[in-house]
Amino acid sequence: MRRKLVIPLVVILTGGLLWPSGATAQPPLPTPESVIGWAPCADYRLATYESVTDYFRTLDAASDRMRLIDVGTTTEGREQVMAIISSEENLENVEEYREIAERLARAEDVDEEEARELSTSGKAIAWVDFGIHTTEVAPHQLAPRFAYDLVNSDAADVQRIRDNVVTIVVPSINPDGQTYLADWYTANRGEAWEMRLPELYQHYAGHDNNRDWYMFNLAESRNIGQQLFHEWYPQVMHNAHQTAPNPARIFIPPFEDPVNPNIDPRVTRGVNLIGSAMSRRLDDENKPGAVSNVTFDMWWNGGLRSAPYYHNMVGILTETAHASPNPRVYDPADFPETFANGESTRIPSIFYPSPYEGGEWHLSDSCDYIQTATLGMLDVVAEKPDEFLYNIYAMGRDAIEAGENETYVIPADQLDAATAAKLVNVLRAGGIEVEAAMRPFTVGDRSYPRGSWIVRGAQAFRAHLTDMLTPQVYPERRVGGPDGPLDPPYDITGYTLSFQMGVQVDKIDGPLDARLRTEPVDVAEPPRVQVPANPGYAWALDPRDNDVFTLVNRLLEAGDVVLRAPAATETSLGTWPAGTFLVEPGHGTLARLRAEVRELGVTTAAVAAAPAGAEAVTQPRVGLYHAWGGNMDEGWTRYLFDDFELGYTRLHDDAVRAGGLAEDYDVIVLPDATLSSMQNGQRAGSLPEEYTGGMTAAGIENLRQFVEAGGTLLTFDSASQLPIQAFGLPVTDVTADVPSEQLNIPGSVVGLDVDTTDPVAWGMPEATSAFFIDSHAFSSDDAGVDTIATYAAQDELLQSGFALGGEIVAGQSAVVRAAVGEGQVVMVGFRPQHRAQTHGTYKLVFNALYLGG
Repeated sequence: MRRKLVIPLVVILTGGLLWPSGATAQPPLPTPESVIGWAPCADYRLATYESVTDYFRTLDAASDRMRLIDVGTTTEGREQVMAIISSEENLENVEEYREIAERLARAEDVDEEEARELSTSGKAIAWVDFGIHTTEVAPHQLAPRFAYDLVNSDAADVQRIRDNVVTIVVPSINPDGQTYLADWYTANRGEAWEMRLPELYQHYAGHDNNRDWYMFNLAESRNIGQQLFHEWYPQVMHNAHQTAPNPARIFIPPFEDPVNPNIDPRVTRGVNLIGSAMSRRLDDENKPGAVSNVTFDMWWNGGLRSAPYYHNMVGILTETAHASPNPRVYDPADFPETFANGESTRIPSIFYPSPYEGGEWHLSDSCDYIQTATLGMLDVVAEKPDEFLYNIYAMGRDAIEAGENETYVIPADQLDAATAAKLVNVLRAGGIEVEAAMRPFTVGDRSYPRGSWIVRGAQAFRAHLTDMLTPQVYPERRVGGPDGPLDPPYDITGYTLSFQMGVQVDKIDGPLDARLRTEPVDVAEPPRVQVPANPGYAWALDPRDNDVFTLVNRLLEAGDVVLRAPAATETSLGTWPAGTFLVEPGHGTLARLRAEVRELGVTTAAVAAAPAGAEAVTQPRVGLYHAWGGNMDEGWTRYLFDDFELGYTRLHDDAVRAGGLAEDYDVIVLPDATLSSMQNGQRAGSLPEEYTGGMTAAGIENLRQFVEAGGTLLTFDSASQLPIQAFGLPVTDVTADVPSEQLNIPGSVVGLDVDTTDPVAWGMPEATSAFFIDSHAFSSDDAGVDTIATYAAQDELLQSGFALGGEIVAGQSAVVRAAVGEGQVVMVGFRPQHRAQTHGTYKLVFNALYLGG
């Protein structure tokens, strides 16, 4: 899963030249039902991704108003596509319009006069994607009908949209999940579980596929991010979902407060403008039930509609009701009296002017609402395309001016420079421009080596850069005034990426020496490392490099002998800390090391004599607990293991219930989950019988016996409830039963103090960051319990985001190890692999696994 940032040429699936020239009269077009077999959004029907894209290909071949583009492959290997829809003439010149959009969005070397000219001569680019969350079925099903209507309709407003706008239509952000659900529903229609999947609907992330839009871990995120931030630069985008606040039929902007201060106010005004247009069009078409200003906010960066804010793009979220292909009647007697914000669901109000009064509802009604809202957005853009084009330029221009005296330097000589290179590549994937110094340089009293990465604040996407590399300060919000109850955040509040990844980034106020020569960075490579030809006793691998674990996994797979030193080790590059890996010379080992180190950049040295107490490292036999129904934390753990090439077996409930775990596993990992969910699993009748029941009390007893026999149990976050409560560990969870009014850290970066002499923490710095999302802290005075890491003191606890009641966890144990019989339980009170973003705490996971092996 090693990857590089690739900026490919646009490929047209229909072959031929990049954009065929010459428009023809629009012939009668094939309808969606002629290819799919039924009208889109029909009751009791769900189309697979394959059938939808078959129609898109058919429509592409039949119309000069549409071009289909292959944007890459999905996690499971499907071709992901998007359509470009506009007038025949516009498509003949679409590359010119794409270049205009890029120049205006980047705002470099474009003065005011040229910006006005480009805004007038260009065409606005609008993005519409039809579904990222698989079980929110209406957008996926609407996509073919919407494309047909946008290509075929002779209505005046649609013709104006085609004339003035280049519309990008993405039929699905999650093709794999769309087909998974469609096949499951078709096979199980009429059963209680017809819309309940036994597995995550995105291979690794499930619902969290909409939490990956600044990290770009997933193949689909990289495919789409490439188009958004490197190719097309849409001024406006619409991301369609289906979780409308009950009983509303659709949520449309404006959003709730707060607004992230890094977002340009013109983005916020654009969001509000389009929300108003959507509301007006819905009422014009007698579609009541549109609500705004409830639940969803504009704070967090990382969602598909929110990440564009930080690129000066107007991002629109809609949430439509009734995520089901089955019709139903909505009885007003069942409606709640108020929304979450306290506003009435029955009386017209500013943000709910036409309340929904109930009645029969079909999937086609949801599709109609989404199409109406989308056309409302496109109509606004088509009325004044030059204004949207100019505004993205003006925001970029002002960002460049605001960042003239800001520079970030990522030192190339920091510990774990390969992870620093990964941070650079994440920034690059998000459209950030990065340079590399071509010689050493000095700023103040700090010297930086050649190759250090320089990120200038003077760039159009400065908002995104600032949001990734500086702390968030989320405001404390109270309902009804300062003495009212806490108004909880919609999503996470602090996520500074350099903190999460454990990468040193120095912010420099003022310009760098103008004489410093730099070169632009497309893909940041790991550091170049020399492997000594004659190591003496062994080669040493630096335990401070995350990628050392990938290297060790590969070496063990190849049959090489790897050991680990329990104390500081003298190497040809100086004294290295406890946990240094040692690779004994063997047949072909030098060649393998050189090849792998060239790819991974793991620091390698020579060790003349065998360190005392070094022990052989073996591949641990890892069982990763997998609960039916899908656990996103389990999915991200699989992603981490696959990314670092660690072998594992998914451990299902039936195997836990069967016992004899020590015969097959050295380490069992419990991802974040409650004790109740693990013990009870899916309730009977909610899924087919083979997917129900949980591990049961018998399975929990089997886990205890596994540990007592010498096994290692590794738990993340809430999974610590199982060993604490069921094994009777002498550990107290100090966060248990504390109400949210007293402790609320709903997704923030906090400080972590680490005992680096403990094997679970080998290679880590003494102070780092952890991601705390309603997580846990421990205390114990038992001699059999070791504290490996503690949360920082109160004045240093919160590093980014929001924390109420931080004093409850400050200074308490964050990572502990408890002896149980011949084995051990390692409990990490937070998620050290959270969404595969927290590289800074990965070592806690891998060290614990190797310790168990």
